[in-house]
Amino acid sequence: MALHHARSGEVVGLLAHPQAPTLQSQAIVSTPELEVMRLCLPAGKQVPPHAVAGPITLLCLQGQIEVQAHGGWQPMRANDHLYLAGQVEHALRALTDAVVLVSIQRHATSAAKRNETETETETETERKQKSHD
Repeated sequence: MALHHARSGEVVGLLAHPQAPTLQSQAIVSTPELEVMRLCLPAGKQVPPHAVAGPITLLCLQGQIEVQAHGGWQPMRANDHLYLAGQVEHALRALTDAVVLVSIQRHATSAAKRNETETETETETERKQKSHD
């Protein structure tokens, strides 16, 4: 069964509510340009150093975490936001049970290539239509 990703205009509850008290890490939005995920980290959990191609933001929704980037550890609590440029190596560790909203802009060249292909296809279609007129 495929995972449900939010559609444009769909409201998504990010934190626990009485009908679903247990949260799990989940991709909320996944498009060629953007990935948004809810990351649920139990206290003590560590995410090893890694980097992603595009810019990334972290929004701590619940709990406390630390993010290692640019040579140091930055503490984050609920409502703290952190931006990292693309290719910046970072790691995370949960000081308490935590929920983090992670947004990743996918590599710009992938989206640019897709747009170029779409434009070339449109231009080719227009040429074919003109040749039939």
